[in-house]
Amino acid sequence: MNKTLIILSPVPDRPADAGLAGAAPDLPDRVRLGLLSNGKPNTEPLLDGIQDVLGEDPRFALALRVRKASASQPAPPEILERLAGEADLVVGATAD
Repeated sequence: MNKTLIILSPVPDRPADAGLAGAAPDLPDRVRLGLLSNGKPNTEPLLDGIQDVLGEDPRFALALRVRKASASQPAPPEILERLAGEADLVVGATAD
């Protein structure tokens, strides 16, 4: 049996001429994206989808993608420091 994972984006399609009018003024022109997996089984496909959707937007650049060793424990300080230093926006994901 083949299983298919469908990821839906909450981001509406924008007309090509929309420009960056809705962009937050305090964000850089290119947002460095950090992705943090909690280590649960379906988190990686979820983050793959997020990376695909945001990767289509020229304002985002993947800075780093890290994974915690255990879903039941907080991220160690080293991971948090890397995320804080290398990313402007971090998406933390959990999925079962």
